[in-house]
Amino acid sequence: MKKIIHELIAALTIGITIGVILSVVFSGIFGQGVYAPSTPRFMAQFKTSLGAMIASIVLWALMGVVFYFTAKIFKQEKWGLLKMSLTHYLVTLFFFFPLAYLAGWFPHDLKASTVFLVTYTCIYLAIYLINFISAWIEVKRINQKVK
Repeated sequence: MKKIIHELIAALTIGITIGVILSVVFSGIFGQGVYAPSTPRFMAQFKTSLGAMIASIVLWALMGVVFYFTAKIFKQEKWGLLKMSLTHYLVTLFFFFPLAYLAGWFPHDLKASTVFLVTYTCIYLAIYLINFISAWIEVKRINQKVK
């Protein structure tokens, strides 16, 4: 139980840290000198920027939990890379999409949702291919050492 609590705290902290860093970067790029934790559409839902910041922190923390704990899928020793990746993709998408939707990262319509899903899938495929090629190279290297 103690280990799970430590992992939960780590997941929350990682999610919030990444969220804050990305919000500062995006505010620097798009904010015209003004910090905002999320998009103008998201900010408009709150009476104060403090309310928007608190909601953002909660969403970032939940995102951290999603990605931290779903990474454990890759520790399944009896699963192949494809099965682990497909399972991870589906589970993260199932939990991450609603959080991104609530965070106002894209307009709430079918076209924007589709663009988000396609973008997420393309990024995931790129990461999968990089991991696959890296694993393939590592297996070749080990096989050459064995021979």
